[in-house]
Amino acid sequence: ILAIKNLRKFMKKKQEHPKIIQDEIIKINYPLSILIVICILVYIKSLNFGLTHLDDTIFINDFHALFSDIKNLPHLFFRGVFFETSDSYYRPLLMVSFMYDKLLTGNLFAYHLTNLLFHISSCILLYIFFIKLKIRSDISFILALLFAVHPALSQAVVWIPGRNDSMLTTFALASFICIINYTTTRKWHTLFFHFLFLALALFTKESGIILPILIFGYFVLFAKQHIKYNVIVFLGWIAIGAIWFYMRSISIEPMIKPTISEYVELFISRLPLFIQYIGKSILPFNLSVFPMQADTTIYLGLISVILIGVLIFLNKTFDKKMVLFGLAWFVFFLTPAFFVPTAINEQAFEHRLYLPIIGLFIILSECVLFSKTRIPNQKITFWSFMAVGILFVVINYGHQQKFKNEITFWENAALDSPSSSYAHKMLGIKYFNKKTFDLSNKEIKRALEIDSTEKYVNFYYAKNLQQKNEKDPKLEYFLLQEEKNNPGFIDNVFELARVNFEKGDKVKAKYYLEECVRSTPSFMIAKSNLLILLMENGEKQEALDYINQWKKDKTGVPKGLEEQVNKM
Repeated sequence: ILAIKNLRKFMKKKQEHPKIIQDEIIKINYPLSILIVICILVYIKSLNFGLTHLDDTIFINDFHALFSDIKNLPHLFFRGVFFETSDSYYRPLLMVSFMYDKLLTGNLFAYHLTNLLFHISSCILLYIFFIKLKIRSDISFILALLFAVHPALSQAVVWIPGRNDSMLTTFALASFICIINYTTTRKWHTLFFHFLFLALALFTKESGIILPILIFGYFVLFAKQHIKYNVIVFLGWIAIGAIWFYMRSISIEPMIKPTISEYVELFISRLPLFIQYIGKSILPFNLSVFPMQADTTIYLGLISVILIGVLIFLNKTFDKKMVLFGLAWFVFFLTPAFFVPTAINEQAFEHRLYLPIIGLFIILSECVLFSKTRIPNQKITFWSFMAVGILFVVINYGHQQKFKNEITFWENAALDSPSSSYAHKMLGIKYFNKKTFDLSNKEIKRALEIDSTEKYVNFYYAKNLQQKNEKDPKLEYFLLQEEKNNPGFIDNVFELARVNFEKGDKVKAKYYLEECVRSTPSFMIAKSNLLILLMENGEKQEALDYINQWKKDKTGVPKGLEEQVNKM
């Protein structure tokens, strides 16, 4: 409403005074200090958040031994993120950051603090980047402020693994600023730091490969005269890319390799995400901790696209090159997420917006509200955006609370993404661990209805049945379904042994116990039960053979049972 009123005054003023005078720029004192303070105030409570049990437990608990020894630091550059070699993700600097937190204190506060520090550095560099793009200082501050408090970006700050995108943004912006400085000053140290930050971005996340493309686009649009003098820049990009590609190729082998046609089909099916992401950027009212494309409305995105288009169209002096550059930034940096195979990840996570959203802010810098020609009452426009910032803070605060612990996280995941079998399954498991079996059974049953092949869902459905009746005849059916969908899951195999023992089928019970011991030699309960079963069957020699084999392998023998076997 304020924008329309200002526009009317502007049109009236233009008729009275054909010559338009530049409006006075609103001066912001200490913009960087303000951005730092606001970031801290908005996210300070997240420093005490717990774990969500979505990937974060892998880096903090499962990799305890890996990150606890500084001698493992070089190895982080020769392995995948989740697995040693069979992995689709090569992000060594992300792993290095987790090792740093582990060695620093090892507590969750350190991990959350590092996330916040990378968000602060991104906001500072973003303001500087906007200034380098010759966006007016007050507009640069407004846009950097909205970025700092934007609700859709909170996942990158409060969810520990989300730092991957804030780290990438910090290094990408630093690299871009350095190359702009190099084109104007020709100082070699700025070129060196450009290459350094480009390498850091690339070794943080694969999307860093997009950065040279956008820098070249910047040269073409805004500094074409510098292209012929930047042969050394292009050679540097090729060298860094080659080193990264070689390191990645000798370190990991992607576990899933879709064909070109499968990639094309995947990309086409995810095209609506462009609209959905724009909606979350401009009208962030449908945020989710575990967003699914099927559960995300597209209407807010369509409204946002129309709104941006109108605001740009009404500014008769908008810079077409700047709008094109912003659009390219958004599309290019967001596109890699569209090619992630669904078998690896089918969620439309909001932290992936962290770097691409800067492109939309670049476009907004050319809207009618920031017109280069004079619109009366610029202060009203400024404070209107401050009001939007306050609204963003309120939404942000409510959204980030969903990440404070595992139960809250998965309750909201199941609520916001009702079509996700995984979300319902995880919530059911959390309820099971808390011994709230009725709630657990409800969520596991829902997960089973959505996708009966989901890992662990048949197992936990059987476990919930077991709470009501240990001899329920349907137990074995669901355990066998789990074995079919998820072969070798040790807890499930052990339950199959128990169920068959309970119904008197000792042959099958023995088979499953042997499978447990074979696949997991340290599984002492399985070893104990196997020896007891062999003693009940009078198979002393086989029991002794197992004991001797375990001694030879040094995998351990259950206490007290060796003596009982010898007494048979």
